[in-house]
Amino acid sequence: MPPTLARRYFFKLVSNLVSVPVYLIMEAVLPRALGPRVYGDYNFVTSIFQQFSGFLDMGTSTCFYNDLSRRPNDAGLFAFYLRVMLIMFGALVAAGFLLLWPEVGELIIPDIPLWYAPLAALWAFLTWQGRVLRSMNDAAGETVASELWRSAISVAAAAALAILFFANCLDITTLFLQQYAFLGLQAFAFWRIIRAYWGKRDVIVSASLPAGAAKVYGRHFFDYCHPLFAQALLSFLALTCERWLLQWFDGGTQQGFYALSQKISMACFLFVSAMTPLLTREFSIAWGKKDLASMGSLLSRFAPLLYGVAAYFSCFTVAEAGALIDIFGGPEFAAAVLPAQIMAFYPLCQAYGQMAGSIFHASGKTRILRDITALECVYGLTLAWLFIAPGRLWGLNMGAAGLALKTVAAQFVTVNLYLWLAARIVPFRFWLNLRRQFAIVLVLLAAAFACREISSLVAPEAFFLWRFILSGVLYTLIYGAIALAFPSLFGLTRAESRELCARFMARREKD
Repeated sequence: MPPTLARRYFFKLVSNLVSVPVYLIMEAVLPRALGPRVYGDYNFVTSIFQQFSGFLDMGTSTCFYNDLSRRPNDAGLFAFYLRVMLIMFGALVAAGFLLLWPEVGELIIPDIPLWYAPLAALWAFLTWQGRVLRSMNDAAGETVASELWRSAISVAAAAALAILFFANCLDITTLFLQQYAFLGLQAFAFWRIIRAYWGKRDVIVSASLPAGAAKVYGRHFFDYCHPLFAQALLSFLALTCERWLLQWFDGGTQQGFYALSQKISMACFLFVSAMTPLLTREFSIAWGKKDLASMGSLLSRFAPLLYGVAAYFSCFTVAEAGALIDIFGGPEFAAAVLPAQIMAFYPLCQAYGQMAGSIFHASGKTRILRDITALECVYGLTLAWLFIAPGRLWGLNMGAAGLALKTVAAQFVTVNLYLWLAARIVPFRFWLNLRRQFAIVLVLLAAAFACREISSLVAPEAFFLWRFILSGVLYTLIYGAIALAFPSLFGLTRAESRELCARFMARREKD
């Protein structure tokens, strides 16, 4: 019997929880080992190739995941997509070596050693490939085994990074080698799981395709993805351009400040992202059955709940950004506090945005994504120039804080456009959820800042780590009390809240 959605989400969440130490160790180790400038250069060049891989993907991985969710035994589908993966590999590696040409490289990645480029290109491919193979396991319902392996490899990766740091061997070269080793190991584990799944069902896996099959698959992927070409191109150009503007006007140090604030916000989002691929699968299945009511019910039930989880971490991060930067970056990154506070709101946007986007992907209405992306490029790049450019060019010269502010502001507008349009496809109360976004944040921000002040009165500033922990404990207790007193904030009824409490108490008694 396949695992339930709740069980698969549990293992996704546990795997993401285990991944948190990897993020914490990387963001406590890498900034200290590399320094703001090199850390910023590393993040800038890898982000360029990560955005380029997203452009080359053009939604093909989402189409592949949706189709495999409906037909998990379709080995021909994998054989076709294997060709897509080889094209991706060739294009990324070719782009990496192209940047070794000074006339091109010095323009695209200014003031950065050009030999970083091919290393970053291979890193981007391995990251993308692992994501595709992991999604194959999700599509086949093999989430539990996949996440167990991912957790084990994440722990090993964190241990290896710590060993390199304490052995004083961690530099940009050894960092890339460490990433290659564990990304490759992770991809191998994911591949073994899907092979075992197919083996149990006597599915013959081959790289060859029957005559005419490539044309059929190609036509289907083209119909799904060609509206996303413009979206992928615009996203790539916009996201790359804004990072390039920061690099051009402010250099690698400001890139380092922005990168650290971005990584902290990504750690907050780990707890939400666990659910997104699973719900995309459920949306795809429900759309195949033309069950719009189920799609609306899933969105209405889980979107505010996941937003509430993201808000728990984001609001605490806003209040405690100074302590977090001190823990992860040290004194050299003191100027990253404001960017970190701003970027802490980004996971809130993503919580609703990814779920609303899943509606369009599952229903095949990808033209909506293209049109909104085109619109976002207009106001997004306008804001980027306004916040980053120097005063002589009509900008505010805000550096990393400016890019963080642009990212959050543009994402907020885009996400709520997604939600408004999704509410026209499936039954979903847009205005209620818009009000809920502000209500949750205001309540939790007040709680987080109150806990910071209370903990400061109790614990001396010299023991800031104990003060930070005390603040977190107080905040968690208040968050739980708010969730119990006002369950509607998180999309729950009082009956559902009481049921969850009863299950928790029953589980405690059983343990």
